[in-house]
Amino acid sequence: MNFKNPLKNGFFLLAIWSFALALLTQRLGRSITLTIIQHQVDYSLPTDTIQSAGQPQDFSVSAYFSLVMLVLSLLPYRLILLKIAQSIFILTQGILVAIDIHLLQTWNSRFNLMALNMLQFPEVTLQSLSNGQIWSAVLLLLALGVLAFFAAKGLSILFNPPDVQWKFSPWPIMLLLPLALAARGGWQKIPLNTADAHFGTDPLLNAIATNPNWNIIALSKQPSLKVRADKALMNAGIEAFALKTYTGPDTFPGGLRRMPQIIRRGSNVLFVVLEGINQHWLESRQATATPSKYLDGFHTKSENQWESSKSAMPNLVKLAQEGMWFKRAYATGDRTDKGLASIFTAWPSQPWQGLLFQPSKWNLVSNQKLPAKFQHAGYSTSFLYGGDPSFANMGSFLKFIGFQNIVTPETQELSSWGLPDKQMVPRVISHLKSAKKPFFSAWLTLSSHEPYEVVTEKGLTQAQQLRKSIEYTDRAIGELLMGLKAANLYHSTVLIFVSDHGKTVGLPVTEDYEQEFFRIPIIVTGGPIRDMYRGVAPYLVVSQTDIYATLAEQLLENEGTVPFSRNMYFANHPGMALSFIDGKAILSATGFRHSLLLDRFNRSTASDSIVLGLQSQIIRKYFSK
Repeated sequence: MNFKNPLKNGFFLLAIWSFALALLTQRLGRSITLTIIQHQVDYSLPTDTIQSAGQPQDFSVSAYFSLVMLVLSLLPYRLILLKIAQSIFILTQGILVAIDIHLLQTWNSRFNLMALNMLQFPEVTLQSLSNGQIWSAVLLLLALGVLAFFAAKGLSILFNPPDVQWKFSPWPIMLLLPLALAARGGWQKIPLNTADAHFGTDPLLNAIATNPNWNIIALSKQPSLKVRADKALMNAGIEAFALKTYTGPDTFPGGLRRMPQIIRRGSNVLFVVLEGINQHWLESRQATATPSKYLDGFHTKSENQWESSKSAMPNLVKLAQEGMWFKRAYATGDRTDKGLASIFTAWPSQPWQGLLFQPSKWNLVSNQKLPAKFQHAGYSTSFLYGGDPSFANMGSFLKFIGFQNIVTPETQELSSWGLPDKQMVPRVISHLKSAKKPFFSAWLTLSSHEPYEVVTEKGLTQAQQLRKSIEYTDRAIGELLMGLKAANLYHSTVLIFVSDHGKTVGLPVTEDYEQEFFRIPIIVTGGPIRDMYRGVAPYLVVSQTDIYATLAEQLLENEGTVPFSRNMYFANHPGMALSFIDGKAILSATGFRHSLLLDRFNRSTASDSIVLGLQSQIIRKYFSK
């Protein structure tokens, strides 16, 4: 066995080459991420600290890659196999980094199960990218291809000289120990894990430090849906206590009911479902942390930069002041598909997946379809949307729950995501004028969805683009109001404005940041509202699911009980709302808020028992059919 001339030994050269190439790509990917995110924030990112925190994971990935390359070098046709493996590695690293950068900018997270679900609808998912982002992706793929080509050439040049030896030598064995140690993360008792890159309390900085490959490993190691569902099930006593507390009493002492008639019966109904607009965008003063932390869901002092002291939606605020404005309303989830199910069927969000992604489960809401109830009462029903209704099975679900007519543009003009809101307003008015009266209609806006193509200014951050797009949607709402009045429809139409979900983009960080993520506007306004209830802003905490019971009682005299839906006008409303994201629940209530990590709970506390009992009942019902 010859230890001499290691630079002439193919195994030694291959290990050094592979480790160096992999380490370079990991560090370069994080450097690019840091550079792009740095342009979104107005404070200096701790670049060296972030790189240092992620370095053990970088070493681990580089070691694993080197070991794979050494194994391949023992097989026939080694050079071809090595080139293929190396090219795949380079391409996947670049693509993972690009995906993570986009998700960090829009969702404030890395690649996760939600992103994985969106891949079921690749065409519509791509529509969320701007033309600039699409061209950047194309250029990235070309650059990665060129890099892979030259790296393959480098392999050929490195190993083709006749003096490079591939005969058995001690070098492969000598290299195994340091590579295995680097892959494991060192001598310590517990091997390296995903959380080892987390060096502080800041989720953004921890996310950037985490190696994208380790993030994928963490994703793959998550328990199966069945395992998580089984773990979440509680006993019947906890479920009954939770539902009774959440629903509240049906009557006052003595059996009396107090339900004021606020909306004139026989009125038309028009929902305007706002795309991803949090309540704070409507408020004239938006709370920010001191020192202020977030822009785009990232850290910044943005107060003076984009006029957070001024409402982004003056037209909607004016309309809200002409009706009832629930400022402490909460979305049940974090996506449009979850919001639509909650608004129109009172189906609460689930901890992991939305109802629309599982058509086989739609029978769960067969007896609680709000559009169908109005249709049976003689209303014509329609849903208007400027985009593609096939996304997340949305169109099929809307028809299933009773929308007779799905109105969309024949061509998606002027925007890759769909027809901009101001362009949709004349179509909405035209449709409502010709619709059979009374009508039950809904319009889902889209211009405040990324890629914010209605924003023409260049060089803006994600939060600034979102604000501009929300201002654009607000102008569309102003035109909608004028159109309804011109068509003599305003007096006879109750308007319900409600957001489908909240966003991290532009959300100021406060003590209640997670709760604020779910806080959305619910506004009931229009001509049919009784004058004595105009300008009322109840302090009551309500949920998207409460719209169902409220409208059914007010307009259809339907007082049937629907789980998770309470009449917002009932004086005994319990004043609480439950919101879910993956692995976490937020219980908002009049007077307090409660956050719960679903894998760390204590059934002995009342708040935890309410959350866990409600979650258990949702899951039990979902998996029982």
